[in-house]
Amino acid sequence: MAGMIITVLGARGTIGSRLADQLEERAHDVRRVSRRSGVDARTGVGLREALRGADVAVDCLNHMALRAATAEDFFRGTAQHVVRSARSEGVRRLVCVSIAGAADPAVNRLLGYYRGKAAQEQVYSTSREAVTIVRSTQWYELMDDVLRRASIGPVSVLPTMTVAALSADRAARHIADEIDASVEDLQDRTLTLRGPQTATIREIARTILAARGSIGGRRPRALVQLPYLGQGIAGGGLVPADGIVDDLTLEDWLAAGPSS
Repeated sequence: MAGMIITVLGARGTIGSRLADQLEERAHDVRRVSRRSGVDARTGVGLREALRGADVAVDCLNHMALRAATAEDFFRGTAQHVVRSARSEGVRRLVCVSIAGAADPAVNRLLGYYRGKAAQEQVYSTSREAVTIVRSTQWYELMDDVLRRASIGPVSVLPTMTVAALSADRAARHIADEIDASVEDLQDRTLTLRGPQTATIREIARTILAARGSIGGRRPRALVQLPYLGQGIAGGGLVPADGIVDDLTLEDWLAAGPSS
């Protein structure tokens, strides 16, 4: 459906910026919203104005908090502000971009960030608005940040984490397809995304290093993995059992370049 007004919250982030690009390519009127644009979803300042007249609001907000209380406060609070503002402005559909497995206690027990994402999902799913929850696995592009956080000198101590990663651009394309298909639907919907291969992030890091020589500016001489985020994450709790399986492999993504 062309010609919608779509507000993208968190439009400066990895997925928000790519999704906004995708939607604009489809001739939608996209409002790219972030704190730099004067909208603060934490307090609600500017939200109603950003959503006024919009057909769809997409929550791509992100806050990498390790403490559960901090993450839950951020994600629950921002979601509540978005729901209230969207209801006041008559937005037809809300889209929450979340993480596959985030609500599983075996996954979120040790990582507060996932507890926050689970709280975010809960706010949207109980809002009585027309909502799409997008549950995606990790993106290849996130490896830059993972290596920066996990590296100490020449050694990267990675969490044992089994994922089915996909390209962020492909994830944005699938979300844009869902938005086009769902705006007239009054029912709640769920979109689950995963990549074609299951691997640990250490295996992914090794493949990227072999192809590029560095990740996020890091050139570790040793990649160690330890299950410090728990057995749920180590054992594949972040890999969805079903959903859309994107066909772009890590090797093809590397061959085509980081913007493929």
